[in-house]
Amino acid sequence: MFGTPHARAEGTDAVFTLPRIIAGLLVSLVIVAGAAAAAWWFFVREDAKLATNAPAIPTDLTRSPGASPTAGAGTTPLASDTLAFHILPDRSEAAYFAGEKLASLPVPSTAKGATKDIEGVFYLRPDGSLDTSRESKFTVDLTTLKSDKDMRDSRVQNQALQTSQFPTATFIATSVTGWDTSLPEGTEQDLKLTGTMDLHGVQKDITWDVKARKQGDVITALATVNFLYSDFNIPVLNIAGFVSVEDDVTLQVQVVAQAQAT
Repeated sequence: MFGTPHARAEGTDAVFTLPRIIAGLLVSLVIVAGAAAAAWWFFVREDAKLATNAPAIPTDLTRSPGASPTAGAGTTPLASDTLAFHILPDRSEAAYFAGEKLASLPVPSTAKGATKDIEGVFYLRPDGSLDTSRESKFTVDLTTLKSDKDMRDSRVQNQALQTSQFPTATFIATSVTGWDTSLPEGTEQDLKLTGTMDLHGVQKDITWDVKARKQGDVITALATVNFLYSDFNIPVLNIAGFVSVEDDVTLQVQVVAQAQAT
């Protein structure tokens, strides 16, 4: 007789307590999400910018005024005055630019991973075209790509590029178009560089947008290309379950190359 009201009171308290528990959980989730967003914004987020111009011609590499671009120290003409332009790794860089976003929140950023482990040679005729009797190519050591975060680098190396199995990327050029020999030396020009990329075990034809300068026996260039990860069977990753990666990636290669003896 006296126990029933007490039981009802306990039941009533439980009914009123449940919404409070749910509300508390929601507040906790909001706090956790806010903390994750803050951590992302202040500690993980990167906002890298694409380069827009070819590197300047290094003054310490250029010849004295009036010297012939097909003669002089360090230059060996090949057939039909073709020159072999060797990439200088310490002055060059290969990089990826990947769009990232915090899950469920509109907080975009662009991550960059880069390496100077790039080597190669391009065989060019005086008119700027490729000498196709020789193989013009460059190779990048993907195992040395570094961004500003070790956590990102680990996932790029192990899960995306799988560099233990595919440690390098190689591009073999088949044509260069757009060079105007009437322009003064050192003028930046817009070119198209076409060839085959070997990346992640997949070979695919791509065309780079190139900005290039030439002075004497020195060439500098900025080559840019964008493609889907799926084009090369590369998994689209997320970082720690709360950072998603966009479906495409941009590659940029900044090169300083000099004609050398072969």
